Formats: sequence, structure tokens, C-alpha cells
Amino acid sequence: MGEKLAEIYKVVEEKGGTEGRLKLATVSGLPKKDATEMKDKPEVVEKFKSIASDILNCNIDEFLQK
Repeated sequence: MGEKLAEIYKVVEEKGGTEGRLKLATVSGLPKKDATEMKDKPEVVEKFKSIASDILNCNIDEFLQK
């Protein structure tokens, strides 16, 4: 399951609200439900981290568990 993608969605929603979550879904092309049901592929995780960092205007890595 997409544990890292789910975590990214959670952080974006906590920090950016519903608007941030919707923007992540729109820009990534992957709704939360689909993201959490797929495998965490490194290239997809990196894409999500980049998009999330842009949405939040900060490096999302500081909010993610290792």
C-alpha cells in the first residue's frame, strides 16, 4: 500500500488544508484514494514530495517520518 504517499497527503492536508489536498490531487493526477491503494514507487514518491513542497512552500521532508 502507498504508506509514504498517504503520509504526504496527510501532511499536505494538515499544513495546507483541503485546498492543499485538492491541489496535490489535481497537479499529481492521482486522487488520495488511488495514491493510498498503490505501491510506493520511488519515482512517484519523489514526484509527490516535489509537488507537496511547492504547494506548502517548504521542504516536506522535514514533516515526514524516516
